[in-house]
Amino acid sequence: MLDQVLQVAILAADMKKSVNFYSYVLGLTVITRSERSVEFRTDGPVLAVRPREQAGGSGTTQITFQVADVEVTFNDAKRRGARVISPPRTVDGGRLARLADPDGNIIELFEPEA
Repeated sequence: MLDQVLQVAILAADMKKSVNFYSYVLGLTVITRSERSVEFRTDGPVLAVRPREQAGGSGTTQITFQVADVEVTFNDAKRRGARVISPPRTVDGGRLARLADPDGNIIELFEPEA
């Protein structure tokens, strides 16, 4: 039986661009850094960025971050250079915006209804 997710890893074609995206554009804090991995603090599982060639396999990733204010978070990320997939809109249960990281992974920003 699986208990909980401990870590989510993004496989990056360009580590420098991806680390910049998650640290500067999204504002996550680096907690560990090595040649093979950079890990970021979140309120949930650790988010790791690793070189794509290290992992093998292929696939597309989508990560959803819960945020207090989707408009503020979206506009801040956009101002810092995030590629917009869709601006904030109302969905079942709250408001949602979508961005893309340098590798095209989908980053959702979700603000739940109060």
